[in-house]
Amino acid sequence: MSEIELACHLSPWGQHGMINALSDIESAGFKGIELPAIVVEQFEDRVQVFNEILLEHHIQLVAITAGGSKWPGMNLDEEVERCLNIARFLKSAGARVLCLYPPKPNPEHPIEDELDLMPAATAYGEIARRTLEQDVITCIHPEFGTLVEDEKTLEKFNQMADPEALKLCLDVGWLAEAGLSLTGFVKSYKKKLGLVHLKDLKFKKGKIAKPHKEKGKEDPRPHAVELGKGGLDLEAYVDALLVAEFSGWATVEFDPPEEPGRTLRSLAKACHDYAEHTLDLVL
Repeated sequence: MSEIELACHLSPWGQHGMINALSDIESAGFKGIELPAIVVEQFEDRVQVFNEILLEHHIQLVAITAGGSKWPGMNLDEEVERCLNIARFLKSAGARVLCLYPPKPNPEHPIEDELDLMPAATAYGEIARRTLEQDVITCIHPEFGTLVEDEKTLEKFNQMADPEALKLCLDVGWLAEAGLSLTGFVKSYKKKLGLVHLKDLKFKKGKIAKPHKEKGKEDPRPHAVELGKGGLDLEAYVDALLVAEFSGWATVEFDPPEEPGRTLRSLAKACHDYAEHTLDLVL
Protein backbone atom coordinates (compact mmCIF):
# COMPACT_ATOMS: atom_id res chain seq x y z
CA MET A 1 0.00 0.00 0.00
CA SER A 2 1.42 3.36 -1.05
CA GLU A 3 1.82 6.09 1.53
CA ILE A 4 3.24 9.44 0.45
CA GLU A 5 4.02 12.25 2.88
CA LEU A 6 4.63 15.89 1.94
CA ALA A 7 7.78 17.89 2.57
CA CYS A 8 8.79 21.33 1.34
CA HIS A 9 12.20 22.44 0.07
CA LEU A 10 13.62 25.50 1.83
CA SER A 11 15.72 26.80 -1.07
CA PRO A 12 13.36 29.71 -1.99
CA TRP A 13 13.96 31.30 1.42
CA GLY A 14 17.71 31.53 0.87
CA GLN A 15 20.68 30.27 2.87
CA HIS A 16 19.88 32.29 5.98
CA GLY A 17 16.09 32.20 5.92
CA MET A 18 15.49 28.94 7.77
CA ILE A 19 13.58 30.36 10.75
CA ASN A 20 11.19 32.35 8.56
CA ALA A 21 10.87 29.36 6.27
CA LEU A 22 9.93 27.00 9.10
CA SER A 23 7.21 29.36 10.28
CA ASP A 24 5.81 29.67 6.75
CA ILE A 25 6.02 25.94 6.06
CA GLU A 26 4.41 24.98 9.37
CA SER A 27 1.61 27.46 8.69
CA ALA A 28 1.10 25.93 5.24
CA GLY A 29 0.60 22.47 6.74
CA PHE A 30 3.77 20.64 5.71
CA LYS A 31 5.22 18.06 8.09
CA GLY A 32 8.68 17.69 6.58
CA ILE A 33 11.46 19.74 5.01
CA GLU A 34 14.34 19.22 2.63
CA LEU A 35 17.36 21.47 3.09
CA PRO A 36 20.43 22.48 1.08
CA ALA A 37 23.78 21.24 2.40
CA ILE A 38 24.70 24.65 3.84
CA VAL A 39 22.66 23.70 6.92
CA VAL A 40 25.39 21.24 7.94
CA GLU A 41 27.98 24.01 8.08
CA GLN A 42 25.56 26.17 10.07
CA PHE A 43 24.51 23.57 12.64
CA GLU A 44 26.93 20.62 12.70
CA ASP A 45 28.29 21.77 16.08
CA ARG A 46 24.78 22.56 17.32
CA VAL A 47 22.71 19.59 16.22
CA GLN A 48 20.68 19.61 19.43
CA VAL A 49 19.74 23.25 18.84
CA PHE A 50 18.77 22.40 15.26
CA ASN A 51 16.58 19.51 16.43
CA GLU A 52 14.92 21.70 19.04
CA ILE A 53 14.11 24.32 16.41
CA LEU A 54 12.43 21.70 14.23
CA LEU A 55 10.56 20.29 17.21
CA GLU A 56 9.28 23.75 18.09
CA HIS A 57 7.79 24.03 14.61
CA HIS A 58 6.47 20.43 14.54
CA ILE A 59 8.54 19.69 11.44
CA GLN A 60 10.74 16.75 10.54
CA LEU A 61 13.95 16.87 8.50
CA VAL A 62 13.51 14.52 5.54
CA ALA A 63 16.52 15.05 3.28
CA ILE A 64 19.49 17.24 2.49
CA THR A 65 20.39 18.24 -1.06
CA ALA A 66 24.06 18.32 -2.05
CA GLY A 67 26.43 17.71 -4.95
CA GLY A 68 26.71 19.44 -8.28
CA SER A 69 30.47 20.15 -8.31
CA LYS A 70 32.29 20.21 -11.66
CA TRP A 71 33.91 17.13 -13.13
CA PRO A 72 36.73 16.88 -14.02
CA GLY A 73 37.84 19.31 -11.35
CA MET A 74 36.39 18.41 -7.98
CA ASN A 75 38.43 16.49 -5.42
CA LEU A 76 36.64 13.14 -5.22
CA ASP A 77 38.09 12.15 -1.83
CA GLU A 78 36.89 15.45 -0.37
CA GLU A 79 33.46 14.96 -1.95
CA VAL A 80 33.13 11.51 -0.38
CA GLU A 81 34.09 12.85 3.06
CA ARG A 82 31.76 15.84 2.68
CA CYS A 83 28.83 13.55 1.90
CA LEU A 84 29.65 11.22 4.78
CA ASN A 85 29.64 14.25 7.09
CA ILE A 86 26.22 15.21 5.74
CA ALA A 87 25.04 11.65 6.37
CA ARG A 88 26.18 11.87 9.99
CA PHE A 89 24.22 15.09 10.36
CA LEU A 90 21.15 13.50 8.80
CA LYS A 91 21.40 10.55 11.17
CA SER A 92 21.72 12.80 14.23
CA ALA A 93 18.63 14.74 13.09
CA GLY A 94 16.53 11.62 12.54
CA ALA A 95 16.57 11.85 8.73
CA ARG A 96 17.82 9.31 6.23
CA VAL A 97 17.96 10.67 2.67
CA LEU A 98 20.90 12.36 0.95
CA CYS A 99 19.75 13.82 -2.37
CA LEU A 100 22.85 14.11 -4.52
CA TYR A 101 23.02 16.07 -7.77
CA PRO A 102 25.32 14.70 -10.47
CA PRO A 103 28.56 16.48 -11.35
CA LYS A 104 28.36 19.39 -13.77
CA PRO A 105 30.50 19.39 -16.91
CA ASN A 106 33.66 21.44 -16.66
CA PRO A 107 34.00 23.57 -19.82
CA GLU A 108 37.73 23.94 -19.19
CA HIS A 109 38.21 20.16 -19.16
CA PRO A 110 35.53 18.61 -21.38
CA ILE A 111 34.94 14.87 -21.18
CA GLU A 112 36.11 13.17 -24.36
CA ASP A 113 35.01 9.63 -23.58
CA GLU A 114 32.27 8.24 -21.34
CA LEU A 115 34.92 6.34 -19.39
CA ASP A 116 36.20 9.74 -18.22
CA LEU A 117 33.07 9.81 -16.07
CA MET A 118 33.96 6.60 -14.24
CA PRO A 119 36.03 8.12 -11.39
CA ALA A 120 33.17 10.46 -10.42
CA ALA A 121 30.56 7.70 -10.74
CA THR A 122 32.73 5.36 -8.67
CA ALA A 123 32.95 8.03 -5.96
CA TYR A 124 29.16 8.38 -5.93
CA GLY A 125 28.90 4.60 -5.58
CA GLU A 126 31.27 4.70 -2.61
CA ILE A 127 29.18 7.47 -1.05
CA ALA A 128 26.01 5.39 -1.48
CA ARG A 129 27.54 2.28 0.09
CA ARG A 130 29.11 4.10 3.02
CA THR A 131 26.03 6.20 3.84
CA LEU A 132 24.01 2.99 3.97
CA GLU A 133 26.26 1.92 6.83
CA GLN A 134 24.78 4.91 8.70
CA ASP A 135 21.23 3.96 7.62
CA VAL A 136 21.15 6.89 5.18
CA ILE A 137 20.25 6.28 1.55
CA THR A 138 21.90 8.30 -1.21
CA CYS A 139 19.67 9.22 -4.14
CA ILE A 140 20.99 10.65 -7.39
CA HIS A 141 18.88 13.49 -8.82
CA PRO A 142 19.20 13.63 -12.64
CA GLU A 143 19.21 17.23 -13.86
CA PHE A 144 19.68 19.10 -17.10
CA GLY A 145 23.00 20.88 -17.26
CA THR A 146 24.75 18.02 -15.42
CA LEU A 147 26.49 14.87 -16.61
CA VAL A 148 23.31 12.89 -15.88
CA GLU A 149 20.53 14.63 -17.77
CA ASP A 150 18.62 11.87 -19.59
CA GLU A 151 17.80 8.20 -19.19
CA LYS A 152 20.83 7.07 -21.21
CA THR A 153 23.35 8.97 -19.08
CA LEU A 154 21.49 7.93 -15.92
CA GLU A 155 21.86 4.27 -16.83
CA LYS A 156 25.56 4.61 -17.64
CA PHE A 157 26.34 6.58 -14.49
CA ASN A 158 24.33 4.20 -12.32
CA GLN A 159 26.13 1.13 -13.66
CA MET A 160 29.53 2.76 -13.13
CA ALA A 161 28.55 3.78 -9.59
CA ASP A 162 26.65 1.06 -7.74
CA PRO A 163 23.21 0.08 -9.07
CA GLU A 164 22.31 -1.65 -5.82
CA ALA A 165 23.32 1.04 -3.33
CA LEU A 166 22.61 4.22 -5.29
CA LYS A 167 18.91 5.08 -5.30
CA LEU A 168 16.98 7.63 -7.36
CA CYS A 169 15.35 10.94 -6.56
CA LEU A 170 12.69 11.30 -9.25
CA ASP A 171 11.76 14.86 -10.17
CA VAL A 172 8.62 15.36 -12.29
CA GLY A 173 10.19 18.45 -13.89
CA TRP A 174 13.19 16.43 -15.06
CA LEU A 175 10.89 13.76 -16.49
CA ALA A 176 9.09 16.41 -18.54
CA GLU A 177 12.30 18.09 -19.74
CA ALA A 178 13.77 14.72 -20.72
CA GLY A 179 10.59 13.82 -22.61
CA LEU A 180 10.13 10.60 -20.63
CA SER A 181 6.88 8.75 -20.06
CA LEU A 182 5.58 9.32 -16.53
CA THR A 183 3.99 5.92 -16.15
CA GLY A 184 6.65 4.00 -18.08
CA PHE A 185 9.63 5.49 -16.27
CA VAL A 186 8.10 5.18 -12.79
CA LYS A 187 7.17 1.57 -13.49
CA SER A 188 10.67 0.75 -14.72
CA TYR A 189 12.47 2.42 -11.81
CA LYS A 190 10.01 1.85 -8.98
CA LYS A 191 12.44 -0.35 -7.02
CA LYS A 192 15.10 2.38 -7.08
CA LEU A 193 12.93 5.26 -5.86
CA GLY A 194 14.12 6.72 -2.56
CA LEU A 195 12.63 10.21 -2.82
CA VAL A 196 10.43 12.13 -5.24
CA HIS A 197 10.23 15.83 -6.07
CA LEU A 198 6.93 17.48 -6.89
CA LYS A 199 6.90 20.76 -8.81
CA ASP A 200 5.11 22.53 -11.63
CA LEU A 201 6.90 24.40 -14.41
CA LYS A 202 6.00 27.56 -16.25
CA PHE A 203 4.82 26.86 -19.79
CA LYS A 204 4.64 29.07 -22.87
CA LYS A 205 2.78 28.05 -26.03
CA GLY A 206 2.38 24.52 -24.71
CA LYS A 207 6.07 24.00 -23.94
CA ILE A 208 8.30 24.45 -20.91
CA ALA A 209 9.30 28.11 -20.85
CA LYS A 210 13.07 28.50 -21.16
CA PRO A 211 14.37 31.56 -19.26
CA HIS A 212 16.67 33.96 -21.05
CA LYS A 213 20.33 33.03 -20.69
CA GLU A 214 22.71 35.77 -19.60
CA LYS A 215 26.02 35.91 -21.39
CA GLY A 216 28.77 34.03 -19.61
CA LYS A 217 26.41 32.24 -17.22
CA GLU A 218 25.01 28.72 -17.06
CA ASP A 219 21.65 27.95 -18.63
CA PRO A 220 18.97 29.04 -16.12
CA ARG A 221 16.49 26.49 -14.87
CA PRO A 222 12.81 26.66 -15.90
CA HIS A 223 10.75 28.59 -13.35
CA ALA A 224 8.94 26.36 -10.83
CA VAL A 225 5.52 27.89 -10.16
CA GLU A 226 2.63 27.20 -7.81
CA LEU A 227 1.41 23.61 -8.13
CA GLY A 228 -1.42 23.47 -10.64
CA LYS A 229 -0.48 26.78 -12.29
CA GLY A 230 2.09 25.36 -14.71
CA GLY A 231 1.85 22.83 -17.51
CA LEU A 232 2.95 19.54 -15.93
CA ASP A 233 0.53 16.65 -15.53
CA LEU A 234 0.93 16.29 -11.77
CA GLU A 235 -2.10 14.07 -11.35
CA ALA A 236 -0.68 11.52 -13.80
CA TYR A 237 2.67 11.65 -11.97
CA VAL A 238 1.07 10.99 -8.60
CA ASP A 239 -1.13 8.24 -10.07
CA ALA A 240 2.00 6.56 -11.45
CA LEU A 241 3.68 6.73 -8.04
CA LEU A 242 0.61 5.23 -6.37
CA VAL A 243 0.39 2.42 -8.93
CA ALA A 244 4.08 1.72 -8.30
CA GLU A 245 3.28 1.63 -4.57
CA PHE A 246 5.90 4.24 -3.75
CA SER A 247 5.97 4.93 -0.02
CA GLY A 248 8.01 7.82 1.29
CA TRP A 249 8.40 11.56 1.03
CA ALA A 250 7.47 13.84 -1.84
CA THR A 251 9.26 17.18 -1.60
CA VAL A 252 7.38 20.14 -3.05
CA GLU A 253 9.65 22.61 -4.83
CA PHE A 254 8.93 26.10 -6.12
CA ASP A 255 10.84 29.26 -6.95
CA PRO A 256 10.26 32.68 -5.40
CA PRO A 257 7.03 34.10 -6.85
CA GLU A 258 7.18 36.36 -9.88
CA GLU A 259 3.94 38.14 -8.96
CA PRO A 260 4.49 41.48 -7.14
CA GLY A 261 3.43 41.28 -3.50
CA ARG A 262 3.13 37.49 -3.45
CA THR A 263 4.74 35.97 -0.36
CA LEU A 264 6.51 32.65 0.03
CA ARG A 265 4.10 31.81 2.84
CA SER A 266 1.05 32.19 0.59
CA LEU A 267 2.79 30.24 -2.17
CA ALA A 268 3.66 27.39 0.20
CA LYS A 269 0.05 27.30 1.44
CA ALA A 270 -1.34 27.23 -2.10
CA CYS A 271 0.98 24.35 -3.03
CA HIS A 272 0.01 22.37 0.05
CA ASP A 273 -3.70 22.99 -0.61
CA TYR A 274 -3.31 21.74 -4.18
CA ALA A 275 -1.48 18.63 -3.02
CA GLU A 276 -4.18 18.01 -0.42
CA HIS A 277 -7.35 18.72 -2.36
CA THR A 278 -6.41 17.98 -5.97
CA LEU A 279 -3.66 15.38 -5.68
CA ASP A 280 -5.15 13.88 -2.48
CA LEU A 281 -1.74 13.45 -0.87
CA VAL A 282 -2.51 14.59 2.67
CA LEU A 283 -3.39 11.65 4.90
